[in-house]
Amino acid sequence: MKIRDTLIAGCCFFALLTALVGYFGGRSVTEISGVFDVVTDDVVPQMMVLNDLRAAGLRIASSTIELAYSAHAGKSRQGREADRTDDLIMIESAAKMFYDTLRKLDSHARGVPAEREMASEIETTGRRMVETSGKIVRAVQGGASSVEIFPLKERFEGEERVFLSTLEQASAYEAEELASTREEVDSTISASYLKIAAFSSVAFALAIVGGVFAARAISRPIATLHDGVVRVGQGELETRIDVAADTEIGTLAAAFNQMTDDLRSAKEEIVATSAYLDNVIRSMADALLVLTPDGIIAGTNPALCALLGYRDGELSGQPFVSVVDDRVAAQELLAEMAGGERVPDRELLYRAKDGEVIPVVISGAAMHGPAGDIQGLVCLAHDISERRKAEEDIRRLAYFDPLTALPNRSLFQIRLGQTIATGRRMGGVSGLLILDLDRFKDVNDTLGHVLGDQLLKAVTERLKESIRPSDFLARVGGDEFAVIIAPPCDRRSIAGRARTFLELLASPFSIDGKEIFISTSIGITLFPEDGEDGEALLRHVDMALYDAKAKGRNAFSFFSEEMNRSARARRTLEESLRRALLDEEFFLEYQPQIDLQSGAIFGVEALLRWRHPEQGLIPPSRFIPVAEEMGLIRQLGDWVLRSACLQCREWIEAGCRPVSVAVNVSGYQFNHPDFVDKVERILAETGLEPQLLELELTESTLMEGKNDTVMTLVDLKARGVTLAIDDFGTGYSSLSYLKHFPIDRLKIDRAFVRDIATDAGGRAIVEAVVAMGHSLGLRVLAEGVEEETERAFLKERGCDEVQGYLFGRPMPPPELQRRLAAAPVETAKGECFFGGL
Repeated sequence: MKIRDTLIAGCCFFALLTALVGYFGGRSVTEISGVFDVVTDDVVPQMMVLNDLRAAGLRIASSTIELAYSAHAGKSRQGREADRTDDLIMIESAAKMFYDTLRKLDSHARGVPAEREMASEIETTGRRMVETSGKIVRAVQGGASSVEIFPLKERFEGEERVFLSTLEQASAYEAEELASTREEVDSTISASYLKIAAFSSVAFALAIVGGVFAARAISRPIATLHDGVVRVGQGELETRIDVAADTEIGTLAAAFNQMTDDLRSAKEEIVATSAYLDNVIRSMADALLVLTPDGIIAGTNPALCALLGYRDGELSGQPFVSVVDDRVAAQELLAEMAGGERVPDRELLYRAKDGEVIPVVISGAAMHGPAGDIQGLVCLAHDISERRKAEEDIRRLAYFDPLTALPNRSLFQIRLGQTIATGRRMGGVSGLLILDLDRFKDVNDTLGHVLGDQLLKAVTERLKESIRPSDFLARVGGDEFAVIIAPPCDRRSIAGRARTFLELLASPFSIDGKEIFISTSIGITLFPEDGEDGEALLRHVDMALYDAKAKGRNAFSFFSEEMNRSARARRTLEESLRRALLDEEFFLEYQPQIDLQSGAIFGVEALLRWRHPEQGLIPPSRFIPVAEEMGLIRQLGDWVLRSACLQCREWIEAGCRPVSVAVNVSGYQFNHPDFVDKVERILAETGLEPQLLELELTESTLMEGKNDTVMTLVDLKARGVTLAIDDFGTGYSSLSYLKHFPIDRLKIDRAFVRDIATDAGGRAIVEAVVAMGHSLGLRVLAEGVEEETERAFLKERGCDEVQGYLFGRPMPPPELQRRLAAAPVETAKGECFFGGL
């Protein structure tokens, strides 16, 4: 039953009065209902929309940040794709919710300019945040690197904070509206209560029964409603008004109960959102600091406490400068943020509780309130200790030797330049020493590289013992060390230091139970005496080191200008050698080889000559060793072999009786894997019979790689080539190896032949070689025979063959061809003998 019906039924004889009471009571109730309608239709939906926007924004923020972090997270590819798909779904769902809620916000915004302005600002900041989220999504889907994504993430986080700040301002405004409405409701209810009470008193006076009934029917629900509003205003959102009557008050009570339910749901959503946001902050890997505008720490996250070693909440109330190593830098950072500027990434040093300095990259921004005032400062820092350590490791790799921890060649060259620059300014003499371990390769080859590395470490420790603080020690090569001696010093003091190094390293090293002996060669240069720059000093010290090794090693040598001249001459010789083959400056001369019994020429030895266009004839003893060191000896030897075979073939085609041609073969040629094939190819190309080619090898060449040597000699013999040992007697001269090698001829070195007339020892050696050769079935040839007495002695002792100035000097091919044509090569048995070099 309606209130008016109740009043009319109870007070029919006071119809007019009752109607007035009902009229004013109903009007009051309608006013109250209108105020509540404003709350339920405008304020509450507006707050719900703001809460929905906050929820959607936070979902977009958390999913976007998770997506950005997953782009460089250390997961498997499958794990990253699964997480990324979940994040993309969350972002898409939250974005849809966000835009749907924006449309509700626009529809709920009333005609109040302030609300319209707030709605516009929320929409602007929210859309900007969502657009940046979309850019991050597209960057991740496009496979962008973390370096490209990181600026977008930073921008997104800033836009998220602006959006949340705008929502907070709008929520605060709506809260103020709610409070204002509550006051209006209170005022309206109070006024209605007084009106109804006054008219009810008049009605009571006129009709006690009807007035009491009407008052009770109307005032009690209203009082209950009033009490509920008061409790809700005090924050008791669980309050409910139990008015079951089907009246306006019952409708109002139902609306009130619905409002409290909505407010309670909104509060729970806000609490959940706040807890989620707090969980996000606590889960951040970067260290977060929240400061008051004057630089006092107001809040931290677990990452910062873990980084600096503080307990949770221990830093609250402390100044920001207490956790920064550089107070000036801290003040500058605070000033920039307090000025409203967003501070991009910059490097700063945090100081931990235990005093440790921690390098970080820090960024910061100010938090603004609804009125635009600065309410606080936010600093986000990332620990870069590992990056700094990696940079230091790279620097050490660039400038220090990983085995000995000594400065390497790069740092040595920098220090050498600094020493020279200092010497130019301050004067004085500086010394540069290069120490090279003698035959260190033998240690690696025989004992292994691991023990060789241990030996280098032990050498380093010994050298450090004699290095002064002003000196500089570096490892500049595999087994080379450099020492820069700073002024003051002179030639005598540096020589003393060099002797100290030699003595220091002469003592045996005990490594892994093995006693290792090693010696050192040292080259020395002085600044400014031996050079004005680092390049000249290094070039000259290498010359001095080469000279020390030439002295027999385990010695030191100062650079001298004579070394420079020799080096220039050698370089000139090397350059000339490279051109000589192309310019056809080499030629061959041939020296006849004589059979002692018949006196006939049985063979010739091919001798290499070099006619330099400026220096004239250069002896082989001068250019052959250089060619070997340059790696040209194989190319040069191939030319000699081919030219000698061609010449021998030309003599035969010219009608001369066949004679053999002997060609010297260096160890570099002989030990090359394709040597046998090359000999066979040259013989085929020149058309020379293999029996007419004799290859002469030294004893040292034959003893290198003994097993391989035997196989090579057997291959050559199988192809019909004659083999001879040159300069026999100057090397091993051992029957133990001669019996294993398929040799045809021994050639006695001229050093023994020239003394046989006066030296009994020389005669004995020649007799022994002849006897040994014959016992092995070999022919014996004596070189360098220049006197008749020498020829007679050799013939008497049974020597088979000779060559030397007594029978003919080396001569050009035309001259030798004339001699061959005049004297056929025959023996008593009518056979042709083939000789060698």
